[in-house]
Amino acid sequence: MTRPPARRQSLRQPNEDNPCDGCHECGLRCMAGIQMTQQEFGQIVKCLQSQDAKQIRRVLDQDKRVVWFEDIETEQCLFYDVTKRRCIVYPARPLICRLFGRVEWLPCPVERPVPMLSDGLGVIQAYATEKRATFAEWCAEEGLFDLGQLATEET
Repeated sequence: MTRPPARRQSLRQPNEDNPCDGCHECGLRCMAGIQMTQQEFGQIVKCLQSQDAKQIRRVLDQDKRVVWFEDIETEQCLFYDVTKRRCIVYPARPLICRLFGRVEWLPCPVERPVPMLSDGLGVIQAYATEKRATFAEWCAEEGLFDLGQLATEET
């Protein structure tokens, strides 16, 4: 059973009933290559355009590699500020990021008592029917090849 589009849309907006305060303890789970819809891509672009260009460039230029063991490493999300331990697009983050702590398969790492979505599986199944791509793939499709274009300094 899929949710009506209005319900799916509301889950992508800031959620007033979510007591998650963005502590970012789940930040180590913010991996590169997360897929998003074109609408979510657009929201992230707008979010980036509204921020300080120097700070955006600083975060985008960071080394995102995390070494777990000798031969095991991962790459964190492009938008995760490894220095300040926060997401620079937190208000516009994709649905999968918004589901952390709200569905049983993405539990809160600090076990914060966050209300679970009653139909998280239905939400993600409906979301899965939409076209999704990584941020880089959407950039290529939209002709945005220089992320510096998003962060223009005011003169």
